[in-house]
Amino acid sequence: MNALVSPRITRGTGHRRSLIHAVVATTLLSCLGCPASKRNDLDYSYDVEQYVVLPDLEQIDGQPLVQFESVFWEPDDTTSLRKLIVEDQIAAGRSVLEIGTGTGLLSLLCLANGAQKVVATDINPAAVANARYNVAMHQLDESFDVRQVSPADPSAFAVLEPDERFDLIVSNPPWEDGKVAAPSDHAFYDPDFALMDSLLAGLPKHLNPGGRCLLAYGHAPAITRLLSEADALGYQTKVLDDRDVDQLPLNFLPGMLIEVRLGRNQIPKVDASSGDPPATDPR
Repeated sequence: MNALVSPRITRGTGHRRSLIHAVVATTLLSCLGCPASKRNDLDYSYDVEQYVVLPDLEQIDGQPLVQFESVFWEPDDTTSLRKLIVEDQIAAGRSVLEIGTGTGLLSLLCLANGAQKVVATDINPAAVANARYNVAMHQLDESFDVRQVSPADPSAFAVLEPDERFDLIVSNPPWEDGKVAAPSDHAFYDPDFALMDSLLAGLPKHLNPGGRCLLAYGHAPAITRLLSEADALGYQTKVLDDRDVDQLPLNFLPGMLIEVRLGRNQIPKVDASSGDPPATDPR
C-alpha cells in the first residue's frame, strides 16, 4: 500500500471542509501493514490515504487508525458520540450496530470500551475492507462482524436478519439529499432521504426495548426532517446538544447528536404462553 498524505478532506460539493485535527505520519508504516502483522483474511489492495493518531481520550493500544483511499473521514462529525462511548461507556456490555462504518472508528471504540459484539455495515467496498483492517490490527475483531451492503438495496437494515436486534444503534449517516454517482458518494448524499426513512421504518424490528439509536448530523434540514418524521411515527427523540438548530448554518461542525428511542406502541411484546419471540406491537 502506498502512504499518501492528505491533510484536508472535503465532504460533499463545497460543504463541510475542515482541517483534519490529527497527526498524519507516514512513518507509521512500521506499526501497521508490515509483513510481520499481515493476515491472510484482510484486503490489502487499497491505497492508504493517511494514518491518524487518535486523541488521548480515544487511544487504543497506542496504534494509529488507517484511512483507505475513497473512505470518508471527518472526526468532527461524531465528537459527542465518541465522548459518550469512551467516557459514559454506553456500549459496555451491549450489542451494537453501526450503519455506515467508514474507517470503523466508532465500531472500534465500542469494542475497545466493552461492547459485547458489534455489527457494522457499509455500501463502499473500500470502507468494509478498511473497518475490517482497523479492527483486526487492533486485535478486537473476535466480536466484530462487518457486512457489505449491495447498491441494489441500500436500505439501513438490508444486510441484517429479520430477528437481529441490538441494544445500541449508531450512525453518522449521509447528511444531504443528492445524487450518488460512485460508492464513496454514499458518505455524503442520501437520495430523497431514503436511508433515513428506512432506518426509522426498521427500528422497531432491530432495536431492543430500552435501546438507543444515536445519529450524528450536521445538516440543519436533515435534523429538522428527522425530528419531524420520528415524531410522526411515534418515536421518542432527544437532541443531545445545547445548540439551537434553527440558529445554525445549513451545514455545520461538530455534528449534532440525535437520540431516537422506541415509543410505547413500538416496543415488541412477548407471547408468554407460546414462548414465541417478541413481535412488534401492531397498534
